[in-house]
Amino acid sequence: MSFRLYGVLAQQSFKTFLTYRMTSVLVVLFGFMFTAIEIAAGFVYYSFAHRIGGLNFLQYEILIMSLISITTTYQFLFVGAHESLAGDLIDGNLDYLFLRPLPSYWYYALRQLDFPSGVNLLVYIPVTAFLLTRFPLSWSAWSLILVIYVVGVLFVFALNQIVVEISFWYDNLTALNGVPEDVISAASRPARIYPRWLQLILSTGLPVLALSNGIVTVTVKQSTAWQMLVPLVIVTVLLLVFSFYLWQRGTRHYVSAN
Repeated sequence: MSFRLYGVLAQQSFKTFLTYRMTSVLVVLFGFMFTAIEIAAGFVYYSFAHRIGGLNFLQYEILIMSLISITTTYQFLFVGAHESLAGDLIDGNLDYLFLRPLPSYWYYALRQLDFPSGVNLLVYIPVTAFLLTRFPLSWSAWSLILVIYVVGVLFVFALNQIVVEISFWYDNLTALNGVPEDVISAASRPARIYPRWLQLILSTGLPVLALSNGIVTVTVKQSTAWQMLVPLVIVTVLLLVFSFYLWQRGTRHYVSAN
């Protein structure tokens, strides 16, 4: 997909954002409200202890804000397409997609930006960066943080992409769409509070702990952050390959409703 076409799609998404102004404003406000609750919960937790799971209060807030920044970036870039795939299959809207001489996988995934999430992101990323500046980080540490952030967004995308692609074979399974969000949310705590066996599973098999704890671990020990990044990269690549394979199989299985 060319940058020019992506720019046209972004303009269409922005017009949709303006058309549904009241809904968009409410989505933005609820996004900030839920984030404020997560931050306020940190004040409650740390009123009982100075360190939880090896992290102080500031590091805990970095964990929360970095994870929210990653998931909100995913929402800004991809959630519009993921929310509409099941309906598009039933309505036969994919017909128009396959008529275009473009890679359908990435065209569909990138065709709709969620601008309310983009507004939230304009606050979350600077706040996360500000919290990180409270620690003396080298350029290599900042580069590592950037890599974890980008890979984390791709990981969340691939995980959700696989779940929504089940709609090619089964109708009315949209309830599964919330499963990746629930799994990621369940891992949004310091890694050391989980049992060792669960840490191992959530760091290697399904590395959601690397997603939530990876960036804040850079402020603690960079070598540990690298160890968390490796399985995250490997699993993300495998998920992307598998989601692309499922898309190819699904589009061959797809029958037009028109």
